[in-house]
Amino acid sequence: MQCPQCGAETPDNEWNCVSCRMNLYWAKRHYDDLARIRERQGLPASARTPSFLVKTHQNAMDDRAPRGGRVEHKVRQIARLIMRRPS
Repeated sequence: MQCPQCGAETPDNEWNCVSCRMNLYWAKRHYDDLARIRERQGLPASARTPSFLVKTHQNAMDDRAPRGGRVEHKVRQIARLIMRRPS
């Protein structure tokens, strides 16, 4: 899947963009609306992900790695199925 915020190609098994950490499920459902709102306010269509969020996410992934990596929650499995459907 391609991230609508930064354009990075992200594997289907990833929940967030591998580059900017945008939540891809949310972005697929709401990003166009958010971009229009931001543009009407004179802001760029996309916002940078704050560095503290990127760091926090990385810390969480590093913390999970010794305990078996990324165990996907049932809700994320369902959301991923929905993300694969055409818009």
